[in-house]
Amino acid sequence: MAIPSEVLQLARKWHHGQIRKGVKCEPFVQHPLRVAGILSRHGIRDSDILSAAIFHDLLEDTACPPEEIEAIAGSTVLGWVQELTDNKHLLKSERKQMQVERAELLTPAAKWIRLADKIDNVESLIVDPPRNWSWNRQREYVAWANRVVTHLGPCHPAMEAEYGHVQKRVWAQLTGG
Repeated sequence: MAIPSEVLQLARKWHHGQIRKGVKCEPFVQHPLRVAGILSRHGIRDSDILSAAIFHDLLEDTACPPEEIEAIAGSTVLGWVQELTDNKHLLKSERKQMQVERAELLTPAAKWIRLADKIDNVESLIVDPPRNWSWNRQREYVAWANRVVTHLGPCHPAMEAEYGHVQKRVWAQLTGG
């Protein structure tokens, strides 16, 4: 992957001390690194898109000022990150619904990042499920992720196929079928 070292340093700085919800308590920064890896594995090697993937949760989950992202990676990357950032002033249910409703309006690069994000998040239900999430809560998450992915529309056939494979594996595990 061709990700500038400054991008990685900024992500590590702002995600420092954050952990994923899984039982392994993995450092959160591993998630955006995997998202960028999914994109790269599917032939997306543009450094701006990969940088936006690394930053996709920064504005939402940290106090990182947008200007810091723009100074490191430029206004195009910041624009994609802002497209992907949920409004934390809304209720969680409203944020989730907004992700579904806004999915089709995303730019192509933001759609690819959103799809890679959902691939990683859904796959994490197999490899490192969130602590304290019941089977029902996990099923609800997959159903919601499916709605987001469906509303993205056709955007990247190979990643869509990977998402389909991952969600079927998770769904089989969660439903016993």
